[in-house]
Amino acid sequence: MAAICWAIWNSRNQATFEHKQLKTPFNVVYTACGFLTYWAGLMTGANREAMERGAKMLKTNASAMMRICAAPARATMD
Repeated sequence: MAAICWAIWNSRNQATFEHKQLKTPFNVVYTACGFLTYWAGLMTGANREAMERGAKMLKTNASAMMRICAAPARATMD
C-alpha cells in the first residue's frame, strides 16, 4: 500500500511542479513496482522473496491489463 501511495504522490508532484502530464495510470503502477523491488533489496530471507514475488506479480498483471485496455483503442483506429 505504501508503494502505491508513494507512486501516486510522486506522479502528483511531477504533474504539479514539473508540469508533466500523466500519460497513463499504468505509470503509477510501474513506479510502485520499482519501489517494491528496491525495498525488497533492503530485506532478507522470506520477506525479500515475498516482496519480489509481489512486485513481479503486480507488474505482470498491470502489463496484461494494459494490453487489454490498448486492444479496443487499436481496433477503432483500423
